[in-house]
Amino acid sequence: MELKLCVRTWRADWTLCLKVMGVGLIIKSRMNEEPTQNFSEMRSFEERVFMRFDAVDARLERLESRSYDTKPIWERALKEIHETRTELGDVKAGLAGVKTDMTDLKTDITGVKTDVAGLKNDVTGLKTDIAGLKSDMAGLKNEFSDAKREVRRQVTKRLDQIQVYQLEYREDIRDAYERIEKLETKVGLEPDHS
Repeated sequence: MELKLCVRTWRADWTLCLKVMGVGLIIKSRMNEEPTQNFSEMRSFEERVFMRFDAVDARLERLESRSYDTKPIWERALKEIHETRTELGDVKAGLAGVKTDMTDLKTDITGVKTDVAGLKNDVTGLKTDIAGLKSDMAGLKNEFSDAKREVRRQVTKRLDQIQVYQLEYREDIRDAYERIEKLETKVGLEPDHS
């Protein structure tokens, strides 16, 4: 279509058309099998160019007259473009879902990180509490050791006192037995040595 338009426009301004079409298209077109015409008549350059463009125009008209029906091709292409757009829309919707899932996942990860930070704080607090308990236990052990020593000292002191009293009472008892024996002998009773 552009070429036909160019040929028709060329007649109005042939230099512009030559620049647009380029000389290559004229040269590359299929050559006619007819022998070269006699150039004895001197036609002007413009006339020869016009004749050539008329030939190109005639070829274009023949091509157009063959009525290549491109409508089914374009309809199929448009249908495929529409299907591609639909699939692209589905892909975009899927990506939007993935983005939403990623956002939810990031939120979940942030929540987990917050929970882990809270657990770390709790563990740190527990470590501090355990250290305090250990310190208290050490203090209790020291107090228990001190109390144990004190009880041992007190028990030892009491046992010593008991031994002293026991010894004193033994002596008193021995003295009492001796007096009883003396009295029994004075009174005439047989002393009991049991």
